[in-house]
Amino acid sequence: MTRARTGAAGADDPDEHVINEEWESVGVRRAPRIGHIMGGGIALGLVAALVLTVGAAVTETPGGPLSTGASGYLRVFGVFAVICVGAGLLVASVTVLVLDRVVGSRRRSVIAEHATTLTDDLVSPVTDDVPKWVQDAEDLRSDRPDGSSPRRPEG
Repeated sequence: MTRARTGAAGADDPDEHVINEEWESVGVRRAPRIGHIMGGGIALGLVAALVLTVGAAVTETPGGPLSTGASGYLRVFGVFAVICVGAGLLVASVTVLVLDRVVGSRRRSVIAEHATTLTDDLVSPVTDDVPKWVQDAEDLRSDRPDGSSPRRPEG
């Protein structure tokens, strides 16, 4: 019934045979999406660096690092970006740790089903016959007078 409802293998296929089914109680816990939170920390760090760079351009004194043109802006933005992205990653990692403690502490128990199935493969059935390429190799060896396999020329 459960397999038919979820669309799992073996629901209507006459070629599949379930040989073993096990039900186990497993614990499921929620975890924060670490990559999304860390990516958000990086994005917020870059936005903060951009705001700081624009703020520095507005309040800049003559002869400062921004007076050299576009390269000055890029250097100042780069310094601010390194500092702000590092701070954003630090805040994001602390957020991940706190969320993991709060959300991850709740654990619920569910029943998981594990079924081992065998499938009848009529297109290429499994046999105990020797593969054709092995038979061909043996025929080639038997054609030589000494029974050895052909050697490649060295060089």
